[in-house]
Amino acid sequence: MAFEIKAPLRTAAGLFSAGVLVAGCDRPAEPAAAPEVPAAPAPPSPTLDRGSILAAIESAASEAAAGVARPGPDPLVGRTFSLRLAFGCFGPQATGEPAARDGTPRWSAPDDGRTIRLTLSPADWSAGDASGPAPEGFDTLSGVWINQPWMRSEGCPAWSVGEADAPETPPPARVAALVMVRPSGASRVGRSGDQSFSHVVRSQGEAPVARPAQGYRLVLEGRLAGWADGRVIRCRVVTPERPPACAVGATVDRIAFEDGTTGAVLSEWRPG
Repeated sequence: MAFEIKAPLRTAAGLFSAGVLVAGCDRPAEPAAAPEVPAAPAPPSPTLDRGSILAAIESAASEAAAGVARPGPDPLVGRTFSLRLAFGCFGPQATGEPAARDGTPRWSAPDDGRTIRLTLSPADWSAGDASGPAPEGFDTLSGVWINQPWMRSEGCPAWSVGEADAPETPPPARVAALVMVRPSGASRVGRSGDQSFSHVVRSQGEAPVARPAQGYRLVLEGRLAGWADGRVIRCRVVTPERPPACAVGATVDRIAFEDGTTGAVLSEWRPG
């Protein structure tokens, strides 16, 4: 007589399946993915001072003299700057015509000895400047000469020149300037190129006003702006025997006069 043994096989199969299920429950969980950490923002670029701007002008002038151009976007576009120009280090300067706009800061003292007047009249370079014809896309181009561009110090020189020692030679040609630009269509409110800036230092009491021992400083602050070719500094070679003339494009949002000795702010304007 033959017997069929089926139940034990089903039981074994069930035990096998249960074992698989149990083993599956004991499997360790997959490790969770680490959360993404956002990249830290890049630190802001430091504000450029007189020395940094003059170094950039020197580099651009060298490239212009060699007839080469640096490829790629200009890293100076949009950089903040604070440019200080010491003036009147060796005494008062003749002001010339009151309406003259020559882009040179100066101070003068009337004969009464009771006041000192500081003035700045930006030059009108809407028809072009020392670095070339006026570029398109700007309503106003108002210039300020960077005096003594071979000196990176923000203050007056530590030496003095006596009148008897002053050589009878013409002043050197000006080769560096900052141009306050106003794009076409921008607001006309507070346009710095349409006005002059002045400040009067008055004597205290009956004593005559004290002459500045270290002159004064003109302060220009804002952001560097690119010309039509995207470069902040443009230079033009007039002759191989002279340095190229260079102009720095900028939008200026603060103009100030400072005391050359203490650094105290005497007057300030925010053209907007």
